[in-house]
Amino acid sequence: MSRPARLIVHLHSCVLLLVGLLLVGTTARAGDDMPSVDYAAINKALIEDHVIVRYGALADAAEIFATTVKGYCAGGAGSEEKLADARAAYQGLTDAWAGVAHIRFGPVELLMRGARFYFWPQGRGRIAAALTDLMASADRQIITRERFRFASVAAQGLPAAAFLLHPDAAEQSRMDRCLLLPVIADNLEEIAAGLLSDWRDGANGFARVAMTPGPDNDYFDSHAEVTLSFLKALHTGLQSIADIELKPVLRDPQLAFLPPAGRELRTMRITLAALAEIYLGTEDGRGIGDLVEQRGVDPALDPLMRKAFRMTRETADTIALPLPRAVRDKTEREKVEKLLTQITALRQIVERRLARAVDLQIGFNALDGD
Repeated sequence: MSRPARLIVHLHSCVLLLVGLLLVGTTARAGDDMPSVDYAAINKALIEDHVIVRYGALADAAEIFATTVKGYCAGGAGSEEKLADARAAYQGLTDAWAGVAHIRFGPVELLMRGARFYFWPQGRGRIAAALTDLMASADRQIITRERFRFASVAAQGLPAAAFLLHPDAAEQSRMDRCLLLPVIADNLEEIAAGLLSDWRDGANGFARVAMTPGPDNDYFDSHAEVTLSFLKALHTGLQSIADIELKPVLRDPQLAFLPPAGRELRTMRITLAALAEIYLGTEDGRGIGDLVEQRGVDPALDPLMRKAFRMTRETADTIALPLPRAVRDKTEREKVEKLLTQITALRQIVERRLARAVDLQIGFNALDGD
């Protein structure tokens, strides 16, 4: 069979599989006689073992990045080695962000922290323009830790740091890089530390807010609402990979996210693992999958979810080239398209079966458009 014929058969098989997955088990319905579920226990586990642990890792990685950047920008002997160290620390920080960026509720919504930490427009020109304008500005006071939060979001976060640290900016001198790199690193460290503190610390920490819903709570009326926030994080995280990270690059490889080569797929793999953890739970915790078992209205769903996550992550692991090159290569492009199909199927299972199985309704999100 020719390659185009095999591809057509593969795509038809994926469509049929998707339809089958969505239709199986559709007789399950919510009702007053259905078993109750312990939303509160699942929320506590996800907050303590997933959210706070991951924000802790982000804060640690941001501190390391800030320290390493300052070491590089101090100059002196071994500056090339220190640049390599800064690039490695950037990778560690980007890994940590990829593991928690799907948490879109809570303190990350305040002060545009999410966009300031990681803003990626369609096309790299806006990052370069924001950095160029900032370096050329007569208002040098904006390039300070105290005022940098008011600079363009395109210049504040990880994409801006990547632009300065990696090959696109190889012609820049250490002095040029170091005009902005330390303040970007300080900004990222401040945001990451603030996110951890706002979740974890004090009587008004968001962890406490999320674990004590009720009529006097400004955020959550019930434990089910908190669980719904995690379910939406899972659903929107999958949609983000499909609609923001994969589809644009399949149309135009130049819309790939970040240098260095391979960063896009590395980010997706980490994010997929984090999203799987919301359902499966951590080694020491519990996840939304426990609610499926507790309620018991769709016995086939849990094995399906576990298989779908496993197959999707395995497909991501098989893509051997950096994403912009993979979509130009016939064999690798098939793998990328397969990954997109699997992520789309998994997202629809979450929306159409998982939500019903745990007696929740996802509704619209910020990525759905008008």
